[in-house]
Amino acid sequence: MNILLIGGTGFLGSHLVKRLIDRRHEVTIISRNPYHDMLFDKSRVRFIKGDILQADKIEIPGRVDVLVYTAMIPFKPGRISDKKFKELERITGQYLNNTIELAKRLTCPLILTSGASFDTKGNEIADESWPIARKGMAALGRCYDEMIDIIKRDSSIPLIEMLPAQIYGNGGMFGKVINMAKNGRIVILGGGSNFLPRIHVNDCADAYVLAIEKLPVGKRFIISDNENVRVKDFMLHLAKAFGARKIINIPNPLLRVVTGKHIFNTLTMNTKVSNDLIKRELGWTPNYPSYREGIKSLLE
Repeated sequence: MNILLIGGTGFLGSHLVKRLIDRRHEVTIISRNPYHDMLFDKSRVRFIKGDILQADKIEIPGRVDVLVYTAMIPFKPGRISDKKFKELERITGQYLNNTIELAKRLTCPLILTSGASFDTKGNEIADESWPIARKGMAALGRCYDEMIDIIKRDSSIPLIEMLPAQIYGNGGMFGKVINMAKNGRIVILGGGSNFLPRIHVNDCADAYVLAIEKLPVGKRFIISDNENVRVKDFMLHLAKAFGARKIINIPNPLLRVVTGKHIFNTLTMNTKVSNDLIKRELGWTPNYPSYREGIKSLLE
């Protein structure tokens, strides 16, 4: 297949690209900076230097069988003010709108990435029929829901939605958490009693490969491992694995002041999910069925 990626040099995207070229697909990546070192063999990938914010200026030579969007808007970690949030929301809308318009121009299926952001209570477990909870940083994607509704109503693009849980592995932003653990300390943000779903980056990339090759148009898939886990349990297991003895807990009132309400609401949301649909529809099975096996792999 001829596959065009937006976000192909990011944490998830680079793992996905490596798998796609190993499976002999033709991969093209739109990138602002195609020159830095990457996880995969760059000689086997075609790069188009460009920015999706200026999609109308990007020329795509040849046929595209599917456009895959795994990009994250660029922002620096830290406190997010209301002003900064509104700016990020505006950019998110541009990213999504330009990606959708590019898919229309190329007349190809589009695989869009959002996130497994659901607001569950008690024993509730969310599946793909649940509405995405636009709380915290997930509220950046409010425009996403409106655009998806239009696409579905007009049948303007063959669409597949991917909703990954929190992705972890060696690299990306999670690499900073690993480095902290290697240096002997772990930080638990908030009380840690809330559930947040997790997925190892390798398992997540495998799920995308199946979606690309099978193109189950009209479907949306939650990508999560088999076990819902509390934030505190995940972080304590990570600390034990790396021998980190210093456990720092930042209580909720202080966390909200330090991060701002948007990130605070993201970190303290309670989410339990089911991965039954992607297993049934795509035949996907995680190699790391829970965080325990996934964290162990980080030591190898």
